[in-house]
Amino acid sequence: MSTHAALGIQHTDGKITGCYVQYDGATLGDRIEIFLNEKTTTDLTLLIAQAQMTGGIRSFYCPPWQRVQKRELPRETEFLDDNEEYVIDESNWKEDHYGAAYSYLVNYETGKIKEWSKY
Repeated sequence: MSTHAALGIQHTDGKITGCYVQYDGATLGDRIEIFLNEKTTTDLTLLIAQAQMTGGIRSFYCPPWQRVQKRELPRETEFLDDNEEYVIDESNWKEDHYGAAYSYLVNYETGKIKEWSKY
């Protein structure tokens, strides 16, 4: 079973660049922190923009299972292959997004993460 989520970056002008995430929404916050410790909010914005074009993200910044078994932990993001755009922005941020149980909004300037849950 998957736990859907919305992931977004809120820019200084209030606009949001966001996407749908299909798996592991309950633990997404931890992986966002790891991502931002290794990369920048600009990198996250570019990744989200790429995800918007494919319908979203299947799994965000996870070590592939075969690498976990070998204790190799490089992380990857897997995109959906919907061939249909799915854009989340400031106009629809608070919508359901395929039953997203969690929402994560990252402040572009500070990297601070706001988390909301339906539970």
